[in-house]
Amino acid sequence: MGLNDLIPGLQAWTRSLASVWPAPLIKDTQGAFQLIQSVHLLALAALGGCVLLMGLRLAGFGMTSVSLRSMEKSTRYLLWGAIAVLVVTGLVMGLLVAPRLYVRPAFLAKMIALAAALVMSFGVVGLIARNDGAITRLAKINAGIALALWLWAIWVFGWSQGSAPGSFHVIVAGWLLAMFFGSRWTRIILGAITAVAVLVIGYVTYGIYHPLDNYDLVMEINRWSLRAAAVLVAGFILWEFAGPKADRTIAPPLARLIGLFTILAWVTVAAAGRWIGLGGSGG
Repeated sequence: MGLNDLIPGLQAWTRSLASVWPAPLIKDTQGAFQLIQSVHLLALAALGGCVLLMGLRLAGFGMTSVSLRSMEKSTRYLLWGAIAVLVVTGLVMGLLVAPRLYVRPAFLAKMIALAAALVMSFGVVGLIARNDGAITRLAKINAGIALALWLWAIWVFGWSQGSAPGSFHVIVAGWLLAMFFGSRWTRIILGAITAVAVLVIGYVTYGIYHPLDNYDLVMEINRWSLRAAAVLVAGFILWEFAGPKADRTIAPPLARLIGLFTILAWVTVAAAGRWIGLGGSGG
């Protein structure tokens, strides 16, 4: 599923965007597109730093000696600036590759995930920080909206032909969060399951069905393996950070989940964006 499925009939219009200024200037200037792309990635790195600081702090990790309100105030303008640069550079690059973006599921997933991530950062985390850590009813409603949007993005990203393997990055991010911030037993059990799964999947896809001879079958096995891994990682995160054994002395379970979910939402944006360039296309 891409934008062409939601809004059909815009193919000719997307082709015309290549003639809109400053697209012709960038196209005729050697290295201009690569420079803009580099600025885009630098802004993404700056944004990632802000999101990690706030997300981990809300979850009770990292710079816990600094209040949420103070940290939000310190990162607010950098976060806004990074998002502004991302939007401007993204729009400029989009003019040159609009027909490709129009049909690629990864781009639609990125736009939906971006909406979810913005709601989480400003409508949930920012709101909680300005209320000195109190999770208000409005914050909970906004979090529910963001969760629905993110699940939609994950569905597009994980089930669309061609872009599904890109969701591996999101699963790895969730796995790392569970491994780094989970309990000792979570690390042991999840690590053991991961090791066994890698060996089994590797043997099945290379020892039994060679990718060059059974490409479609191997890809289907890998896609379902990713989906199973997503469910497994999600289960461990929920158990670790929202279950009855959650360490409430660090942060309330809901606050911990919100912090981790904010990080995952922005990881989804970045992963979908990179998968557009890696060839994730097709319906």
